[in-house]
Amino acid sequence: MGPKNCVLVALAVASLLSGVIDQYFYPGHPFPPSAVGFMVVGVFLIFLWYRMDSAQIGYRRSPWLNVGVITLAIVALPYYFFLSRGALKGAVATGTLFLAYVASGMLTVAGSYLAYYGLQNQ
Repeated sequence: MGPKNCVLVALAVASLLSGVIDQYFYPGHPFPPSAVGFMVVGVFLIFLWYRMDSAQIGYRRSPWLNVGVITLAIVALPYYFFLSRGALKGAVATGTLFLAYVASGMLTVAGSYLAYYGLQNQ
């Protein structure tokens, strides 16, 4: 498994742990304080993946795009995909990004359910 895939696995694990910890320590809270910590971890992992990807394909990152990926990745990453890969591959990468966002949300919900039902069985 390559380093970019390791970062994606770490992001998936962080999403699952986010749901578990949020449900365990802050049940019923729509935006628990622990979510801020996981948001920082997620932003770091997304930026790390972006850095590795741009180095792998030889794309020179601009400082503004770096800031965009940190502050608003949902907009900046599709922009990066289209710039670095062209129209067709950029659209495929953007679709994959959308699926990754959905999967991350589903893992967070799954973590919440794991913690909820794990606490019910005690």
